[in-house]
Amino acid sequence: MNKRQSRLFYGWYVVFACFLIMGVSVGLVNNSSGVYIKPVCADMGFSRKAMAFNNTLIAASSMLVAVSAGKIYARFDVKQVMRFGGVALGLGYMSYSLAQNLPMFYLSSLACGFSQALLTTVSISMLIANWFHASRGAALGAASMGSGIGGMICNPLAAWLIEQAGWRQTYLLLGAAALIIVAPACFFIVRARPQDMGLQPYGEAPAPKEDPCPAEQPGLTAQAARRTWQFWALAACNTVNSLCAVSLVQNSAPHLSDVGLSAMAASAVASAMMASLAAGKFFLGWLFDHWGVRRASFFANLCMIMGLIGMVLAPFRPALAMIVLGAGLGGAFGAVATTLLTDRLFGPREFAAILGSVSAVSGAGAMAGPIVINSVYDSLGSYRPAMAFMAALMALALLGYRFVLSHPPALPERPKTPAQQ
Repeated sequence: MNKRQSRLFYGWYVVFACFLIMGVSVGLVNNSSGVYIKPVCADMGFSRKAMAFNNTLIAASSMLVAVSAGKIYARFDVKQVMRFGGVALGLGYMSYSLAQNLPMFYLSSLACGFSQALLTTVSISMLIANWFHASRGAALGAASMGSGIGGMICNPLAAWLIEQAGWRQTYLLLGAAALIIVAPACFFIVRARPQDMGLQPYGEAPAPKEDPCPAEQPGLTAQAARRTWQFWALAACNTVNSLCAVSLVQNSAPHLSDVGLSAMAASAVASAMMASLAAGKFFLGWLFDHWGVRRASFFANLCMIMGLIGMVLAPFRPALAMIVLGAGLGGAFGAVATTLLTDRLFGPREFAAILGSVSAVSGAGAMAGPIVINSVYDSLGSYRPAMAFMAALMALALLGYRFVLSHPPALPERPKTPAQQ
C-alpha cells in the first residue's frame, strides 16, 4: 500500500458521491413523484391514471438503457456517461415546470428516466466493482443507502415546497438542487478506476513488476452468458423479487389502513419501512462480505417472505415488525445483490452488458407489480390474497437462487501472460 492509500482510501469518496447521486436522483424521480399527482391533476385537469403513466415511462426508459448498457459502456467511459446523466437529470427535472400538456410531461419523464438510468444501476455498480475487490458489498450497500435517505428527505421536502410555492416552482427548485449536487459529484469526485489515480483497487496488492500489463479479465461474454440457463434463472428470480418488493413497499400504507390501523399508524409503519430499507442496504452489503453470497441471499429472501406473510397477518403487532424487517433486508436485495450475484456467476469480463441485461429482464417485475397487486385488490377487495400469493412466489425464488448459486456456469480460465507462462 503506497502513501496515497495510507490515508482514507479514495474509493470511499467515490462511494460518497454515489450515495449523493442515488439520494438525489432516486429520491426525486421515483420517491417524490406521488406528491405531485394531486396538485398537478387539480391544476391541469389530468386524470390520475394519465399522470401515473409518467412512472411507467421512467421505468421503461430505464429498461432501454439497461438493454443498451453493453454498447454504451463499450463506447464511453463510465465517468463520461455519469457526467452527461448528471446534467441531463437536473435539466430534465426542471423541464417539468414548463409543461403545458400531458405530452410535455411525458417528454420530461423520458428525459429523467434515461438520465437517471445512466447515473445509477450499471454505472454505480461498475464504479464499485472497479474500486473495491474487498468490502465490495459494504461499499455497494453504503452507496445504495442514498436512495432510501433521499426518499426520506425529498418526499416531505417536495410536499412542503408545493404547499409554499406551487408545483411548478417545486420542480424548478428541486431540479436546480439536483444540478447543483449531482453534476459536481460526477465531475469532481467520481473517478472511473483507481489506476487513473495511481492506486490499486481496495483489497488488491500492487501488480508484480514483471507483469505490468494485466491479462484479459476472466468470465463470460454477454453473448455467452445469455446462452446459459443460469442467466435466465437469475433474471427470473430477480423478476419475482422485484415484483414482491414493489408489492410490499408500495402498498403497505393503504393495506394497513384497510385492516384497521389509523392513517397515522399506517404512515408510521411506512416511514419505519423506509428507514429500515435505508439501513438494510448497508447491513445486507456487510452480510454479503462476511457471510458469502449464498447465505446472505438466503437470509434476505427469507426476510422478504416474512414481510409478505406479515402483510397477510396484519394488524397483529408481531406482523408489523415482520413487515418492517421484510422491507429492510428483503427490499434491499435487488439494489445490493443483483450486482454481486452477476459478478459471482459470470465474472467481470463483460460485466456492464450482462448486468444491464439482467436488470432489463428483472425490471419487468417492478413495472408489473402495481398492476398485478391492484388488479387483485379491485377484484377481491383486499390485498391479502395477493400478498399470500407473492409469499409463495418468493419461496420459489428463494429455492431458485439457492440452486443457481450452487450450480454456477463454468467460466473460462484467465489466460496467462507471457511472464506467467
